[in-house]
Amino acid sequence: MEKLNYIQVYDAIKEMQRISAAGGEFSFSFVKYNRQTGKGGDIARISRARLRKKTPNDLIEHSDYKLFFTDLDANVPRNCWQILILEFNGQKCIL
Repeated sequence: MEKLNYIQVYDAIKEMQRISAAGGEFSFSFVKYNRQTGKGGDIARISRARLRKKTPNDLIEHSDYKLFFTDLDANVPRNCWQILILEFNGQKCIL
């Protein structure tokens, strides 16, 4: 019987913070969603990422609920909704 490998989303985020603070990188995937357009559903897979400083709520609405990262392969700053994270370093994420 295969053992399932899960991690809580917020535990994964803490691990992402630890890895990023040490200068490391991680992989993860998330479901894309844009509140302004109401479009989403595609899955983004980021093979090499590092967290960056969170943007304040007065500059980006609901930034407390987003994960701010740099896609190291494309060298592009991005963000995603924390609750839409699906996978972190090969572990499935659950709420």
